[in-house]
Amino acid sequence: MTGVFAAPALADPEPSAPTSSAPATSETPSSTPAPTPSAPPVENSSPAAPKPEAERARVEASVTFEKPSYKVGEDVRFTFKIKNVGGTRAVGLQVNQFFSEPGSLSIPYEPGWGAWGRAPGVSLEPDETKEVTVTGQIGDLDKDIAVVRGFVSDETGLNAGEFNGTVPVTKVTGRVAGVVFGDKNGNGKLDDGEQLADIPLTLRYSIGSKEYKATSDADGKIDFGDVPAVEYLLSGGGDSIKGWLFPLKVIRAGADTTDLPIRGVRPLNDALKASVSFTKDTYKPGELAHVTVKLTNYGRLPLVGIVAGCNRAGVDFALKGGPGWGELEYFAGATIAPGQTRIFDVTEKIPDGALNHGRVSVSCDFGYTDVGIGGNPHASDEAAVPGGIATLAGQVIHTADPDKPAKGLAGVKVVLASDGDCPTIVETATDAEGHFKIANLVPGPKYRLFFAPPQGWRILYDNPISIYVVGPVDNPARLYVEAGQGDEPPPTLPTRRPGCDASATTTPAPGAPGNQASGGGTGLARTGADVLGLGALALATLVLGAGLVFTSRRRRHQAD
Repeated sequence: MTGVFAAPALADPEPSAPTSSAPATSETPSSTPAPTPSAPPVENSSPAAPKPEAERARVEASVTFEKPSYKVGEDVRFTFKIKNVGGTRAVGLQVNQFFSEPGSLSIPYEPGWGAWGRAPGVSLEPDETKEVTVTGQIGDLDKDIAVVRGFVSDETGLNAGEFNGTVPVTKVTGRVAGVVFGDKNGNGKLDDGEQLADIPLTLRYSIGSKEYKATSDADGKIDFGDVPAVEYLLSGGGDSIKGWLFPLKVIRAGADTTDLPIRGVRPLNDALKASVSFTKDTYKPGELAHVTVKLTNYGRLPLVGIVAGCNRAGVDFALKGGPGWGELEYFAGATIAPGQTRIFDVTEKIPDGALNHGRVSVSCDFGYTDVGIGGNPHASDEAAVPGGIATLAGQVIHTADPDKPAKGLAGVKVVLASDGDCPTIVETATDAEGHFKIANLVPGPKYRLFFAPPQGWRILYDNPISIYVVGPVDNPARLYVEAGQGDEPPPTLPTRRPGCDASATTTPAPGAPGNQASGGGTGLARTGADVLGLGALALATLVLGAGLVFTSRRRRHQAD
């Protein structure tokens, strides 16, 4: 069985109303005689008066820097001011910065331009002025100016006004040099005989694309020379070099970066074991969660500088690490002695996105910073975040002719079942276009979706399939299933064992009477082909915090 993740998608747009292709004609003047039935109608050849165009939004935008000049490496602060100089209300104003401009200032997304930098934008009444303070960093180390240039768009996406600001930049340098060594005894320090020759390393500007490269000499010494005094990432590229890994280091070039110890470590080689577990079974978005992390060193050497690398997939329902992780924070580092087991209590807020998924995940690997990731131990856990509601929409399609668009297959029985001894089971069927919809689903549990096509048809791939559903309810997860001609044994549809509560209230199909409960010996809830809801049964699960579903969550690996 192959797991399928049903991701949310934008709703299909409604078709636009048909328009007539016939030209519009003006009314016949009263002085013109009415034509006889055999005569053609008299048309007015004068064109209709054009409608006046609506006045476009017009704004004036300015950039005022806080200082007359800045040193390289300094944060650059400026006030961005916009005034509506037009005669109409300006709606949906957003900043569009030209990043390709030489010397362009690098402005992070958060906090960035504030409300000016994201939808729905900002609105201004005529003559109204608003301003925001913005902070950026110098991105181009080769320029002696920093540039903030772009335009302001309105709700139409068109240019409503431009801005352009420049400020001088003074170059300041610092030398970056040190000794490259391999930490043979695992004490985290340079000892005699540990120097490494011919090790190529890279110093990369943390904001722009500027890089400096150098290679250690016979004594392990390495020198990048005088470089702009900014923050860099020093690394060996993440791969093993002569059997050594060089963890990522953050360095700010200056007076104290002329004699750096640059440490290489051996791959972990299964010396480290890890586990993580939430301390509660259910949470709310924004709640501070505690996670217990257990790390054990089964090797013969101390492990110095162990950190957590979390949520590398970048999903919006997972913890990602941060200051609440203490020694395990990405640029900190914990020490674990040979044979030692250390237990860490780390904290992080539950992300808002967990509500739509019905669960929060912690998924981390543990090792040295940004190296040897493939060989690091990995651990994960999940907890429920009840309160969300999701909708699953889909279509069963078939393609008789590869050169023609696919068509929907009507009359396919669709059965959705949750896991467990007493699963929630609901049933619907595809409509004339092959569409089906299942509403009021609780996100979080893994569901199985079964398809029983009409005689003469079969599902081409996995049947059933495993899915997760994602809220919100008005943004359905969409699933497409392909059928083909042919016969196959029907799938064994799920049932509820004796003793399970079989009652369920479903959302009625359009035109059906409401508040009808359906049930029976199989616990199968039925409804029309267009809308199906888990109703009271799903909401009961929701109120209970999906406790039954997540009873075995610590034994389940994240599947998406």
